[in-house]
Amino acid sequence: MKTMKIKNVEIGDKFINTTHRKSKRISTVVDFIERKSFVSGKIIDYEVVSQHEFMGQTLTSYPSFTTVVRNRIKQS
Repeated sequence: MKTMKIKNVEIGDKFINTTHRKSKRISTVVDFIERKSFVSGKIIDYEVVSQHEFMGQTLTSYPSFTTVVRNRIKQS
């Protein structure tokens, strides 16, 4: 099964968000948001959607592509 890959970030990538560096809380990329212009219909930008667990809750955040690429956890 192929997954979507944008700017070297793929759905399912695991990384440590910069706000959780001390606690080593692992976030996972779950989706991408695509922004389009209403006037021209062209794609303007993409945004990453990630989730992590905290005290029994699943929290959603919107990190930058650079954060995911720099702090990606190497999977063997």
